[in-house]
Amino acid sequence: MITVVLLDPKIPPNTGSTARLCGAMNVKLDIVGNIGFELTDSRLKRAGLDYWDHIEWKYHADRDSYISELVKKRFHFLSTKSDKPYTKCEFKDGDYLVFGSETAGIEESLLKKYWDNTCTIPMINPNIRSLNLATSVGIVLYEALRQTDAY
Repeated sequence: MITVVLLDPKIPPNTGSTARLCGAMNVKLDIVGNIGFELTDSRLKRAGLDYWDHIEWKYHADRDSYISELVKKRFHFLSTKSDKPYTKCEFKDGDYLVFGSETAGIEESLLKKYWDNTCTIPMINPNIRSLNLATSVGIVLYEALRQTDAY
């Protein structure tokens, strides 16, 4: 099973929409670190609709411990700073797709340390800095699922 990881997400509807997508595709969701909302936030719940009981998700408050375990596995950091398109990645069952916060992305020290594990979603317009988090998850997740014959 592929796992989607949201590091330090800040916007409840993005996390809720991502959870809903993960539930639809039977993909695990890990929410990690310093989140910018309460897990009881009505906007989070609303975006996930009444599907929360059908979504495999877990909140991991200790970001450092989570990352120290994550880097022992197969993972892909998604970042606008990478030059490698996600379409050039080889995704396998059991991979972790890691997305940073909407405001800061994944910290540069992690990206540098694991540069070979980074990839990006190409964007043509240089005036657009990034895509919506939930949209980004959907784009990359469906490619990973396609490659692993998950649907």
